[in-house]
Amino acid sequence: MRPTLIQIGPISLPSYGVMLLISFIVALFLVKRPAKHYGISPAFIENLAFWIMVGVIVGGRLLFVFFHWRDFESDILVIFQIWTGGMMFFGSFIGALVAGLLYVRRQKVAPLLLADLISPSLGLGEFFTRIGCFLNGCCFGIPSVLFWAVKFPSGSLPARAYSCDTALHPTQLYSSLFGLLLFFFLQKRLGRRHNRGALFAAYLVLSGLFRFGVDFIRHYENAANLLVNQFISGATVIAGIIMLVMVYQKKTVDKHIV
Repeated sequence: MRPTLIQIGPISLPSYGVMLLISFIVALFLVKRPAKHYGISPAFIENLAFWIMVGVIVGGRLLFVFFHWRDFESDILVIFQIWTGGMMFFGSFIGALVAGLLYVRRQKVAPLLLADLISPSLGLGEFFTRIGCFLNGCCFGIPSVLFWAVKFPSGSLPARAYSCDTALHPTQLYSSLFGLLLFFFLQKRLGRRHNRGALFAAYLVLSGLFRFGVDFIRHYENAANLLVNQFISGATVIAGIIMLVMVYQKKTVDKHIV
């Protein structure tokens, strides 16, 4: 575990923040290339990435604060100290989706086309950011006897929830590996003939199913927190299935070479 990745005097770089930044830089590079095939300028993708990043940070932080209000009610200014950690994936996803849609709508670019172009990068983003979660010591799992289970150091969040002698499921790494596999799957499909919107719909279904499953071995402070995440996961899967049906009815086909 390494919450601070780099420390130079009074300047410190948090692991999660660094991984989040890396995910955006890599995604920017990956999306720019196929976007050119559809006449979408690099400047547009850069601006879109900026607003998506804003949505990720604001949405993820707000949902975390909502479920952990007791940690902030004594000093609400702590809410703005995002470098100390504390974000929720679904909040980030919703925030990014809303921010992205608002920007795309103003620029009059086909939202489903962009959603497909971005979908592989969403999986790769989870790969990087979940490594950040592991280094930060958040989003950990419940006790496990498996040989790859991880013991976290004294004073860390997992050790305070259980003990430093208790081995836990490294759910952060499970999610990271899933994100990497999802990236390769969607990136391969992106280079083939596909119905517009099908890749993003597949992302919703697969990521929702995985999150619903992994939540059973992930630690939550209370049942309400777990149920809300399970509800959102289920809603994501349903939305993805409905979207798949709709895009195959419209039969708008895209094909390009990455």
